[in-house]
Amino acid sequence: MAYFVLIPGAGGVAWYWHRVVPLLEASRHDAVAVDLPGDDKRFGLSAYADRVIDVIARRPAILVAQSLAGFTAALVCARVRVRMLIFVNAMIPVPGETPGEWWGNTGSTAARTAAAQRGGYTAEFDMATYFLHDVPPAIIKQREAHERPQAETVFGEPCRFEAWPDVPDSRNRRPG
Repeated sequence: MAYFVLIPGAGGVAWYWHRVVPLLEASRHDAVAVDLPGDDKRFGLSAYADRVIDVIARRPAILVAQSLAGFTAALVCARVRVRMLIFVNAMIPVPGETPGEWWGNTGSTAARTAAAQRGGYTAEFDMATYFLHDVPPAIIKQREAHERPQAETVFGEPCRFEAWPDVPDSRNRRPG
């Protein structure tokens, strides 16, 4: 049995993992989705990492980071050992980078625009096209009740870590 700690992206809403947690539990794993104070401008990356570390609680965890949570994962891994690290469409920082710098540093906007032109869809960012395109309408409707805006504070905070940890390669391995 593995212990999964699931970190949501912008907004910090643990509900985003509500369909994944039962699947992991049905496979006889433990899973916890962490709720972060994403909408509270008093908190940033280090507070997010503190919250995740509290959930890990000295248990070897498989850390799963979605989108903005890639920054939180970097800080968590700098402070505690994890069993495995999994990124789901994550923003993966370099040491010292802020989430606000990430888009320019990675060329994300140019890549998104080029992909839209090749694919014949809008280059203008919207949630339906870029995040929710394969989510059932009923789930999108439920999401509205849980959604929180992401406070801007986090986008200016440098991700203070030295290097990515040496974690096991998850390819061709099953947690267990």
